[in-house]
Amino acid sequence: MLTIKTLSAALLLSISYYSHAVGSYIDTPTQKASELVKKYTLTNDEADKKEALEGLRSLSTQNPNNVNVIRIYSNVLSSAGDYSQAITLLHKFNQQHINPSLMLNECMLKDRMGDYDLLCYKNVITLKRSENAHDIDYLMALFLTEDENFEKEKEAYIKWRQNKEDLDAFNRGKSALLNDLFPDLK
Repeated sequence: MLTIKTLSAALLLSISYYSHAVGSYIDTPTQKASELVKKYTLTNDEADKKEALEGLRSLSTQNPNNVNVIRIYSNVLSSAGDYSQAITLLHKFNQQHINPSLMLNECMLKDRMGDYDLLCYKNVITLKRSENAHDIDYLMALFLTEDENFEKEKEAYIKWRQNKEDLDAFNRGKSALLNDLFPDLK
């Protein structure tokens, strides 16, 4: 079984790879964030990790409206177990922008930290419905609020998916899911 560090590294590298793969469509701050996350992920030197984190913090401060930079930095903070700082970063962004995915991340992090916010999840559900986006984020929000429509929506989702592995996350319950996504690292 993969360790949490390995999973975090894979997630961070996939973000970096995705950003690099579509490089002609990505702005300079996103490219810099991608390079910093790559540096953060590939080094074992704590000074280099700290330098990369500082670079990401600086980029997010200079580019508070750049969804890619905010997503990358919040994911690095989460992978490092700095959930409070990730929540603060996401909350600031979500106050100014409509991005259901980042809103869901904020809701789940708050929930993981013991601050269940039903309204936060309901906002994600409302936005997803308004976009007619019945995706995994939508299912996650339904599941975490114990919404009565979860099973029906999950069945509809299954009909259009060949790979159903992403649904395995719902088999162990809310607490286990949140702990798997955001384990105790500190």
